[in-house]
Amino acid sequence: MTTTSPYGHPTNSGPQQPWSNQPQHQQRQHHRPQPGFPRPPGRLPVPPPPAPRSKGVAVNGDIRSLVLLAATLTTGLMAGLYFAFSVAVMPGLGKADDGTFIEAMQRINVSILNGWFGLAFGGALVLGGVAAALHWRGEGRSALPWIIAGVVLYALSLFITMGLNVPLNDKLAAAGGVGGIHDPAAVRAHFESTWVHWNTARTVACTAALGCLAWAMRTAGRA
Repeated sequence: MTTTSPYGHPTNSGPQQPWSNQPQHQQRQHHRPQPGFPRPPGRLPVPPPPAPRSKGVAVNGDIRSLVLLAATLTTGLMAGLYFAFSVAVMPGLGKADDGTFIEAMQRINVSILNGWFGLAFGGALVLGGVAAALHWRGEGRSALPWIIAGVVLYALSLFITMGLNVPLNDKLAAAGGVGGIHDPAAVRAHFESTWVHWNTARTVACTAALGCLAWAMRTAGRA
């Protein structure tokens, strides 16, 4: 602001604002932070949005989960089958006479050889191996030790079945029909106790495999 002194000379009553005559929108430009200078206090930088996950990664994760789920289900079916023999089938047949026991077991051993049984029996091992391969790297690797443990335990149940139970089944079938067996009690005694013992062993192994695979699913879900 300009005033006149007592001597007639103009004087300035205050500091002049060099941009006071500029338009208001141009004045505001002087307050904008220039590149390379710190931002004024109270204004924090906005973090960039997270990068979207690759669709391929999500698909691979879904495939891993589905294969592990299928391995767990088929292993559970086999554990349930062995468990049913342990708690229902064999105790029930144990109260039957020798001829009935032999004939029933011969019929069961023939009837069980079907596609559905083969799908679960062999599929559990194959699916478990594929699940282990899919979890070998990536986000689901934390579940790998449990998957491997489940596959090994299930393979142990297969070894017991093929190496111990099935040979006993073959010997029982080779004995022939009940009417042609000279001593049914001896045939039954040679078969029953040993078969039940190894069926209990494979039930424990297969149930433990199921537990490992179920825990692997939980671990993979938290990864």
